[in-house]
Amino acid sequence: MTDHTAQNSLVDKDKYLAFELNHASYSINISLVKEIMEYVEVDPIPMAPEFIIGAINLRGEVIPVFDLSLRLGKQPQDITNRTCIIIAECQFNAQEITIGLKVDMVTKVLDISSTDIDGVPSIGGQFQSRFVLGLAKLPDKLMTILDISKILTLDDLKLIEDLNNAELTEYSDNEDQSNPPLQDFEEDTSSEVSHE
Repeated sequence: MTDHTAQNSLVDKDKYLAFELNHASYSINISLVKEIMEYVEVDPIPMAPEFIIGAINLRGEVIPVFDLSLRLGKQPQDITNRTCIIIAECQFNAQEITIGLKVDMVTKVLDISSTDIDGVPSIGGQFQSRFVLGLAKLPDKLMTILDISKILTLDDLKLIEDLNNAELTEYSDNEDQSNPPLQDFEEDTSSEVSHE
């Protein structure tokens, strides 16, 4: 029993933020998440790809917002009172880029060990495997772990650079909004997320 406990302590576990898109479960590593906010009005960006629904002004920083459903080749979902924007940081060409990800709802934080994550099977078709980091084996289902750095293309990066150097005509100023801190969110869900 002692040996088994010692072995378990050697298994690396990471925290992942789980969310839903089109009634399917996805997650990203929580180290990439800066904050979670309620969905707010997004200013459209002229000539942007369809999956970039606009930008928001978050405490003086212009953040492009991606419709993650559209980016993954799925149908766009209606905005509800559970729709969220995940503010995430990713690396692209050795640059730190901050983006917003529109998701149907955030569900919980999961502890997932590296041994419970498998690579993506080669099944082709409509499955956007280039966005997928791996598949996590949970007790009741498989969960897709996304690689958000693959969401950006060179054209998207140029658009983000242009945004940072330009002024939007109208801002959705979210500085005064009371967004729940990520730490509070983790504490609220910690009882749900233990994963053996």
